[in-house]
Amino acid sequence: MSNHLPPRLTSGLDRIKSTRVRALLSIGMVFGLGAVGTLAYWTDSATVAGGTFTSGTLDIKLNGSDGTAANPASFTTSLALANMQPGNSKAALVNVQNAGNIDFTYTATGLAGGALAPFLSFNVRVGGSVAGTGSAQTCTGGAAPFFTGTLTASSQPVIAANQPLNAGANGDVCVSATLPTAEAGGQGLSTTSTFSFAAKQVGAP
Repeated sequence: MSNHLPPRLTSGLDRIKSTRVRALLSIGMVFGLGAVGTLAYWTDSATVAGGTFTSGTLDIKLNGSDGTAANPASFTTSLALANMQPGNSKAALVNVQNAGNIDFTYTATGLAGGALAPFLSFNVRVGGSVAGTGSAQTCTGGAAPFFTGTLTASSQPVIAANQPLNAGANGDVCVSATLPTAEAGGQGLSTTSTFSFAAKQVGAP
């Protein structure tokens, strides 16, 4: 049998084959796009941990003591005088210590209760030292401003300006009480003075 077909049939078969090929190619393209759409992507991650935060301590001590119940006895003993008379003066140092690990500033207030208080003149000097001996001790040196005046039963500033003190540092404050030479009154009276120091972190209002 002859394998030759009429030209019309051959042309028709060619068109059918061409259509199938295009269809298959189209399907292949669809499959190809579908395969691209389902590809997985590589990922990675990393974690970093923060450091530990530790709060500091603000701690003011006077002569190595926290005051109140553990009152610095050396200051209490030094700033005292029996049988005081006009012209007598007594002075003592209090060492202010920053026992914490935060820089601070400090201020101080003072009061004196008792009938002798209005007759005494107190002097407070930051960084001052004691001069003289016995009942003729005064405060000298130090940095201004100084407090000089009487104290009452109500607390009042004796170190009004903030005094800086770095962590671990310390500094002396000199306090004296004088019964002026010209004072005619005050016989047989007594008074007790109290000084309170307050510390706050640097920059606090």
